Amino acid sequence: ARAGRAEHFEMKVRPVLVKNCYGCHTQAAMGGLRVDSRGALLKGGKSGAAIVEGKPNESLLVKVVDHSHERLKMPPSGKMSDTDVALIREWVKDGAVFPDRAPAVMPTFWSFQPVKKVAPPAVQNVKWAKGAIDRFVLAKLEASGLTPSKAADRRTLLRRVSMDLTGLPPTFEEVKAFEADRSPNAWEKVVDRLLASPQYGERWGRYWLDVARYADDKLNSTQDEPYPNSFRYRNWVIDSFNRDLPYKDFAKAQIAGDLMGKEHAAGTGFFALSPEMQDERVDALTRGFLGLTVACAQCHDHKFDPIPTKDYYSLQGIFNSSQLHELPLAEDAVVASWKAQKKEVEIVEKRLKDFYDNQARILGEILASQTAKYLMATQGLGDAAGLDEETVKRWTKYVASERLYHPFLNSFRLLVKAKAAEAELWREARKFEVLVLAVHEEKKLVDEKNRVLLGVDPSRNDLSQTQLVAMDRDKTVLWRDLFERSISDSGGAFKYGNGVMYYGKGAIERFLNGPWSLYLKEQQAREASLQKALPEQYPFLQTLKDKDKSADMKVLIRGDRNQQGELAPRRFLEALSGGRERALFHKGSGRLELAAAIADDRNPLTARVIVNRVWQQHFGRGIVATPSNFGQLGERPTHPELLDYLAAEFVEQGWSLKKLHKQILMSATYGLSSETVEANLGKDADNHLFWRANRRRVDAETLRDSLLAASGELDLTPAGKALKLDDEKNTKRTVYGFISRRKVDGTLALFDFPNPQATSESRMSTLVPPQRLYLMNSPFVEQRAGALAQKLTGTNEEKVRGAYRRLYAREPDAVELKLGLEFTGQGSWTQYARVLLGSNEFLFVN
Repeated sequence: ARAGRAEHFEMKVRPVLVKNCYGCHTQAAMGGLRVDSRGALLKGGKSGAAIVEGKPNESLLVKVVDHSHERLKMPPSGKMSDTDVALIREWVKDGAVFPDRAPAVMPTFWSFQPVKKVAPPAVQNVKWAKGAIDRFVLAKLEASGLTPSKAADRRTLLRRVSMDLTGLPPTFEEVKAFEADRSPNAWEKVVDRLLASPQYGERWGRYWLDVARYADDKLNSTQDEPYPNSFRYRNWVIDSFNRDLPYKDFAKAQIAGDLMGKEHAAGTGFFALSPEMQDERVDALTRGFLGLTVACAQCHDHKFDPIPTKDYYSLQGIFNSSQLHELPLAEDAVVASWKAQKKEVEIVEKRLKDFYDNQARILGEILASQTAKYLMATQGLGDAAGLDEETVKRWTKYVASERLYHPFLNSFRLLVKAKAAEAELWREARKFEVLVLAVHEEKKLVDEKNRVLLGVDPSRNDLSQTQLVAMDRDKTVLWRDLFERSISDSGGAFKYGNGVMYYGKGAIERFLNGPWSLYLKEQQAREASLQKALPEQYPFLQTLKDKDKSADMKVLIRGDRNQQGELAPRRFLEALSGGRERALFHKGSGRLELAAAIADDRNPLTARVIVNRVWQQHFGRGIVATPSNFGQLGERPTHPELLDYLAAEFVEQGWSLKKLHKQILMSATYGLSSETVEANLGKDADNHLFWRANRRRVDAETLRDSLLAASGELDLTPAGKALKLDDEKNTKRTVYGFISRRKVDGTLALFDFPNPQATSESRMSTLVPPQRLYLMNSPFVEQRAGALAQKLTGTNEEKVRGAYRRLYAREPDAVELKLGLEFTGQGSWTQYARVLLGSNEFLFVN
């Protein structure tokens, strides 16, 4: 856990400190404070300690950057973004992990060395070892004085491998057939059958989608914005696993599939469906394929690994020379026709939007000119004739609000509280009206200046490189509260919905009459007609393509776009170039050359990383326990020779994932039971050396799929477009469910589904009370229990036996049968089914 927090510090927190604090509080130590080490922060400066571990509200650093300190407010250039302040606060709350700076490891570090295939070691218990994997594992166990647990029974083993390879439990009939098959290759037949199953690709494709931070919508905090064709990447991944596409080609297609032919183009969904932040793409690329945290070098040379900042910008230049693209999967004539019709729709949509915006602005100005009257009306004073009743209600709520984050109404509200004379209230109300009109005019002037700065078209410019102008903070809050369309909480503390004097679509129509009303109805009718005539859009792939002009980037000093350093030519990482001269990437963006470098047989990391990922999913822990970090901050491999042996074999066998699976699954190590060997606990209680199987709770997708399978409702036909998981009619596998970046499905999140905003190396596996409450009270579980109860037929005894066969692929023992009959004699079969569905035997894999 500490390693993860240290990595988080390097990735997220240190860049904030470098950008905002290092200029004054490193060698210069202004105010006696340095912020470049944990010790210095604890010691503090002239104003005392900068941090109190675990207590952000008591930490001077947090108060200063949050601008909540009565005297000190940093940095001098202005308050950090809310996101950066939140990062500092959470970092302090989590213990302020700040790794001591170590010299960056040289490429002599184990993971940068070429893969070496050594012969499996000799072992004492020769009979136990079935192959090379077992000899590597057993040699470690024997050297540590450990003994492997006994072999798992056949039913346990079949459930384990079925869940591992397909994410679905075996049927009762499959268990009985395996138990009865005493041929020497009985186990091999099981493995081959499951690897050939279409459900294999669905299971292992989902594992990869965690790494790819796949989602079916864009990262948009204000509204739902689904991708229309995201499923094509998801299905391409599933299909790639099922047809055993060599992993090197699988990797290359996701980096440069658009440059490898149309059959590989869908692979670039890895980046095309990303959160659309360029710096995030380098992180996902290097963590996902190489197990390196290269993005830590964005603001400074990597503190622990041999990755200079220049190398980061070499990769960033490749993605800056690429752009999002929609690759049609239809004839040119179909595409052209649809685009022409769509253009007509967009013209009318813009015409309507401009109309609404203009009318809302004009109405806002009219209402603003009556501000004093509305203020007085909130107190039941003045002549309310001619005032809009809805607007009076809005003003009344606004004036009474306890969450006004500006001072401009303070005087009026104090006069109201003091029950001042009406004349005095009128004077203050008119004063406020003058201010409101002035702020409105100032905002129009500011917007016009910014349009000029942005070259009229904001889409042409990178906002982060433009010094925009703005009103002061209090005026901005006032303007937002009064005139802004409500899309989110955008800074003003008060929110009526829309601004007090903002009336847009659906609300402004009652103010319109005559030609305005007629025009609006005509345009709305035209829009509806065009929308109806517009056919469904042609299918397309969401991909990348090279920009017309590719260019190298300059190093951004401390990550600041306004401080550019030396040029960083597009090329591969120096640490992985084996001392060879690094070729410059000149073919377009350089993505195809980057893909070739990552998939090069000589690359020491690519094969190791994917082999470790596969091992992790089969055993619950990787040979390297940090599967996306093979650097200095990551864990060291428990069996480095085994990892290299498997990586070398993997490359020799054509980068075949199915062959790798089979090699692992045929080992005696995989076949061990989860039973404890008491003598081993004092030496390796956490089972780092794999002396037994790890008992694991099923993940979110397997739980939902298993519930549907048990009730006989699971639809195993593949799906196209993503289906909502809360749709009662959706009985497809969970891998085909809609995955949202904006709001992760509640049930998935409850059972530790990863946040798709960032690449995920592994799933957490929590056991918390809300999970049990879900199994007890969820309508989804209740419906599955009801469907299962309906499937049970025959006598009561036959029904109990049928339930056990469906859920556990076994017969109940005498005690279980007796309890089942007693329970159903008093309660319903649906209640009984729900109890069985919530059992540990159903929820865990041994």
